[in-house]
Amino acid sequence: MNPRTYSIATIGIWHLGETYSAGLAKLGHRVVGVDNSEKVIENLAKNIPPLPEPGLVELLKENQAAGTLSFTTDFSKVENCDVVWFTFDTPVNDEDEVDLSLIWDSLAKCMPYLKEGVLVVISSQIPVGTSKKIQELIQEKRPGLHFEYAYTPENLRLGEALNCFLEPGRIVVGVETDEAFHKMEEIFSPLSVEMVRMAPASAEMAKHALNAFLATSLSFINDIADACEKSGADVLDVVRALRSDARIGQKAFLGPGLGFSGGTLGRDLKALMLFSKEKRFIVPVIEAAFLKNRSREGAAIEKLVQALGGVDGKTIAILGLTYKPGTRTLRRSKSLAIAMELSRRGAHLRLHDPEVLEEELPQIPNAVFSRDPYESSAGSEAVVLITPWPEFKTLDPAKLSGIMTGKKVFLDTGNLLYDKQDEFKKLGFLYEGTGR
Repeated sequence: MNPRTYSIATIGIWHLGETYSAGLAKLGHRVVGVDNSEKVIENLAKNIPPLPEPGLVELLKENQAAGTLSFTTDFSKVENCDVVWFTFDTPVNDEDEVDLSLIWDSLAKCMPYLKEGVLVVISSQIPVGTSKKIQELIQEKRPGLHFEYAYTPENLRLGEALNCFLEPGRIVVGVETDEAFHKMEEIFSPLSVEMVRMAPASAEMAKHALNAFLATSLSFINDIADACEKSGADVLDVVRALRSDARIGQKAFLGPGLGFSGGTLGRDLKALMLFSKEKRFIVPVIEAAFLKNRSREGAAIEKLVQALGGVDGKTIAILGLTYKPGTRTLRRSKSLAIAMELSRRGAHLRLHDPEVLEEELPQIPNAVFSRDPYESSAGSEAVVLITPWPEFKTLDPAKLSGIMTGKKVFLDTGNLLYDKQDEFKKLGFLYEGTGR
């Protein structure tokens, strides 16, 4: 028997929305993506996604040509949909606190058009307790409307989003009724994936807990990295030992460096911190992981200060500006935060990234951008490698040595070129990794 085809409206089209729209259409459903931005919708009609992802353009072309996927700014289109699925990438401020105004505003726009028996699904990043508020608001504004509700947290990774959607390993589903769970099973039935059922509040907390666990793992290993630097131990050896223990495992999130950025992990830590304050209990492990991460940018800058004898008037190259490899996104980038602080201290900066759009870079005094890593490094006294783009694995220490000046400092914040450290040192570099 063929799986049931649903008519689905995805509300909010950026990274999460573009992926879910194309992915749900790929699963055989009829999807209409709805967003406030006319520019985003116009580009999507031309198969130009707001954020590039491998395989996404091809999937947009295939499903738009087949008539199973379309995009619009008209919220009334949800009146024909069995499912209304909120897929906003929830904004995060500089304090890692979420702004839910996009969700509330769009829910209000959809409210008059929700049809009888509709399934409302949220995959946007929301604090625990939000599902309850959403259901109460629908009941208040549409009394008598029969609707089902599900919260299924997204688990996408930039640069791998479609693979994450189509091969998820498992899907967490927060529902209160058998009917809602049955519909979610039907929607995802082409994937033959395990559906982990729980209440919406548990699913919200599970998302917080997952990201908090990953964030705490990174803050933990950076504590160990700091201890390694003081003791002569090598954090990469320590990581190998930890991952060899079956209780931890080879995929453990133990990458020493500048910590997490982008706002995603920090958002869930902050959500738990705010929730604990509201309910008057303590989360010291969560708070410590958050504070440890905040300290990492300063630690990298202090390494430069020590190596160069100060940064005022020094020329410093920063390689890698996006918050992680595989994306052009600059959201909450540690590279840019470090660049801003170095500029404030009087450094002259040479910036490079293989993918970032120069027009999207913020204005940083005394900074110039180049598409070539060697052009950025030329004439610099220090090179700081931050975002671990795979392209940087091929950097030639000898070529860098010939174009740099002064002390020739190479700060490898994520230990990407640790296997070349001896070559760097033979060429007279001061090579600094993390935790080594």
